[in-house]
Amino acid sequence: MVDINKPWVVDSRLSERFTVYTRGNAGEVAGMVASPLQQTVISGWRSETAWRQALIDFGAFDDCEFSPDSLDIIGVAHGYIYINLSIQRVFGVRMPGASAELMDRTYLGSSTGAPEYVEQPGDSAPQYAERIGASIGRVMGTTSRPDLEADAQRALELRRARPDYSAMSDHELVAYSNRVNDEYTADFLRKHMLMMYESSIVTGFLDETLGRFDDSTLGVRLMGGWGGVASAAPAIELWRIGRLAAASELVTKEFEVGVDGVLDRLRSRGEVEARSFVEQFDGFIFEYGSRSSQEWDIFPPDWESHPEMVATLVNQFRKLPQDSSPEATGKKVSQGREALLEELRVRLADDAEGWGQLQAAVAALSVWMPARELSKTNFIKALHETRLPLRELGKRFADRGVLESFDDLALLRLDEVSALIDDPSVVSVIAERKEWIAELERREPPFVVVAGDVPSPTTWEQRTGPSALPVAGPGETLSGLGACPGSATGVARVIMDPSEAEELEPGEILVAPETDPGWTPLFTTCAGVVVNVGSPLSHAAIVSRELGIPAVLAVEQATKRIKSGTLLTVDGTTGTVTVH
Repeated sequence: MVDINKPWVVDSRLSERFTVYTRGNAGEVAGMVASPLQQTVISGWRSETAWRQALIDFGAFDDCEFSPDSLDIIGVAHGYIYINLSIQRVFGVRMPGASAELMDRTYLGSSTGAPEYVEQPGDSAPQYAERIGASIGRVMGTTSRPDLEADAQRALELRRARPDYSAMSDHELVAYSNRVNDEYTADFLRKHMLMMYESSIVTGFLDETLGRFDDSTLGVRLMGGWGGVASAAPAIELWRIGRLAAASELVTKEFEVGVDGVLDRLRSRGEVEARSFVEQFDGFIFEYGSRSSQEWDIFPPDWESHPEMVATLVNQFRKLPQDSSPEATGKKVSQGREALLEELRVRLADDAEGWGQLQAAVAALSVWMPARELSKTNFIKALHETRLPLRELGKRFADRGVLESFDDLALLRLDEVSALIDDPSVVSVIAERKEWIAELERREPPFVVVAGDVPSPTTWEQRTGPSALPVAGPGETLSGLGACPGSATGVARVIMDPSEAEELEPGEILVAPETDPGWTPLFTTCAGVVVNVGSPLSHAAIVSRELGIPAVLAVEQATKRIKSGTLLTVDGTTGTVTVH
């Protein structure tokens, strides 16, 4: 029996200066234990370096404030990735118009358990004000981000130039992965990390501007419906492919035979309808194949490697009524935003300064909300090209009988992978690590931990065990963060993984643990969304607003407190979920 109380293979030393860490936002993209390969290729020093540089570029920190030999911003405790809340709080203290409490709301939502912020020497250092002020001026004066469009083109060209992995040696595969990481992924990630802080300027300015009104729902009602949001694009394109399938009697019959094998059956047919569908489907995979759930994993179930997942989604989309079009529902959000803006214009008729500030905030939102998601999409596309050579290497070792499965390669650090090429005995560590990771993943990590006081994993709640909170009963209202305005009533469907998409019926309420881009298309097939974790600028929030799906995030233990089949009303304006 493995001892899960000892540090995991890639655990980090938590910061002694910035001591509070949270799973908020981290749990959305890294829900399970970080594998050794993931941590040494993606989320270790490579991500830490990019994030540090983003904070420095923004003007909020100096490099000397960070530890030179241990991770500060991205901590790993017993295998689970945490974001340093203390550093985000200091950012809030140094940022004009922000606060430590604002950062708590951003990263914690309505969750509790974090120790109260206590200012430390150096937290409110005034020398950063001028630098941050320059960043504020730059952000508010930005009307477009052509550099991100250029990065999108670079990512596309990288995909088109993908080499033939079968012609590369084992060492060449590792070298190519490293080169893509160094030349593309690292730069795209730095921009995305900087984008998080730049977009927070805009939402902070909006909150400040709306402070003159006694209505906490205004912000969420003004933040969506911009169109052109990269992470919502897959849902829109899947809708189009679903319509194509629904319009073809031939394609429809093949899906009705069963989703299993439907792509092979359609490829084997010579009819124009079949060829046209397959061409559109393959084009979708080429463009969006990098997307998946658990996008920080080294070997996630991405759509290119698992096209059957996309076929399942198409099967769901083809059954939807025409008025479920994500473009149509998104247009309603846009129209609602414009109507609200006109209402506020009238209310500010005697306050020219207030109206001018509100116009500036909304104009900035129209730039930075789509830009934030485009920066993330560019990063994921480059990351996909970083991972695939390692997947090929894992398959080779499995074919040679060195590994039981290609994804066992994830249980080795990158340096061990390189060593394995010349010394197969390195695999001897895998058996224990496989058992170790399985034991850790049976448990739910604490939402907040403090350096020097991380509870033993043996005390963590079992994922499959009962909730620490009671199951919600009739008449009870659960609170969270409203992400997309509007309300919807429907039957709850608890979905723990996007691969279970076929269980979600049109008109039901999706209740999920977290929602990264692999979940996005499910939003279109449901009436509303409830999520365990999330924040106003999380992926789930931004996409739900673009698709016009009422959503409530950060509902503590929602997947345990709400049972499938329960009738719910989701109010994405007030951030409440009512059980009927």
